[in-house]
Amino acid sequence: MAQEFYEDRDGENSRRVVGGSSVTPDKSLVFDRDRRVILLARKRFLPEDIVAFRFAKVLEESRVGYVVVAGYTAILFGRGRRSDDIDFVLEELDEERFVELCRRAREAGFTLMRGDIWSEDSVEKLYQNYLVEGYGVRFMYRDIVLPNVEVKLARTNIHKYALAHRIKVVVNDKFVVRISPLELQIAYKLYLGSGKDVGDAVFLYTLFKDYIDREELEKWCTMLRIDCRILEEASKP
Repeated sequence: MAQEFYEDRDGENSRRVVGGSSVTPDKSLVFDRDRRVILLARKRFLPEDIVAFRFAKVLEESRVGYVVVAGYTAILFGRGRRSDDIDFVLEELDEERFVELCRRAREAGFTLMRGDIWSEDSVEKLYQNYLVEGYGVRFMYRDIVLPNVEVKLARTNIHKYALAHRIKVVVNDKFVVRISPLELQIAYKLYLGSGKDVGDAVFLYTLFKDYIDREELEKWCTMLRIDCRILEEASKP
């Protein structure tokens, strides 16, 4: 398990040549805005990465629309911090599709933190009493508590926007995870306001500031009633 969680990858010849702009000098991060695709080369994976990639694969194979939000986005791109959970927002699901999703998750090595993933009745109650009511449902990978996955249904306008405008990230030409638009992610992190959240916002802004849509960022800052000028100040060398 430890070897899988901290797997080193060569990375050589692991990425297709596509259009887009190289965000980093070594071309380990390429952003194609037109296609809304980011190519990312990673040599070392953390537990958060493995759990996120495994659950994203379950969703991709289940054809469930999703977007990853919150702190994991900064971790994915190299911010040196840890997280207890990875937040997934899912498109609206009926009970039958959620039961099927749990079946596929179980086959991929996931269990539920609350409820019995092997019991259809238990899964249905989770859907009725938690997801439908706006609460999150947590999954564990191989019964490891941290990090875990929390899923919610897209109920807020911000969640729906993130889902509709998500960005596809392809890691080492092998793993796929879909993230919130960077402009929204940065502004919302500032809105949350904790030191950790502001740090995430500054990290993402510093990394992508030449590639983000500044009008879009300012729009979200205005809507959330926050001052984005802190980003420029904090990102100065």
